[in-house]
Amino acid sequence: MLFYDDVKKLFSETRGVGLPGVGFLSVSSLPDVSLEKGLYIPLDSHEKLFESIHNGAIASLWKRSEKIPLFVPNHFPLFIVEDVHSAYRELIHFYKQQNNQEKWEIMTKFICNNEADLMKTVDAESLKDLNAKKKGGE
Repeated sequence: MLFYDDVKKLFSETRGVGLPGVGFLSVSSLPDVSLEKGLYIPLDSHEKLFESIHNGAIASLWKRSEKIPLFVPNHFPLFIVEDVHSAYRELIHFYKQQNNQEKWEIMTKFICNNEADLMKTVDAESLKDLNAKKKGGE
């Protein structure tokens, strides 16, 4: 499982109250899907943050150059990054390196709209490695 503390290690600059020990059940760039205890990744637009919060996101990556909206609650952590796409790649790489399905019962779901969106974020070589580790029925 991906935890707040893991993301904080990768992206130390934050806004909002910290959530030490809290795990993210999902990570997605799609604001309109259920993101219960989710980490929202605003790849295309920061304008959908409110929708992601409404759908259960409890934190988000945030591009440093973007103004933080006034509706963002103080208890909602934002991880401030230079480039959201690069940060997302780094997050996926970290998660893939640190976690192994044989070791963990509860895994964080990375939710993508389609394979093209995934390919924008993850290079093809990383995707091959990820697919090679899948078991039957996954």
